[in-house]
Amino acid sequence: MSHQTETHYCSACDADTSHVLVLVRKESPYKSAENRKTKEFLAGLFKGMAVGPFIASMDEFERHLICEKCGNKIIED
Repeated sequence: MSHQTETHYCSACDADTSHVLVLVRKESPYKSAENRKTKEFLAGLFKGMAVGPFIASMDEFERHLICEKCGNKIIED
């Protein structure tokens, strides 16, 4: 498993420390919809045509940065 580390300011450590980057998929806005798969497909298709497939797929993830020193987690949308 590959992981990426970045240096960010940690408010708990009060210093710039090394953080592990974890990408987590956002919850679907159609999770309780009747035709969930169809709606997700069409939304992804239109979003991909409008902004491009790479940017559209990266919009589906949140960045979780976890401090290697204290374990504090920062969530970036």
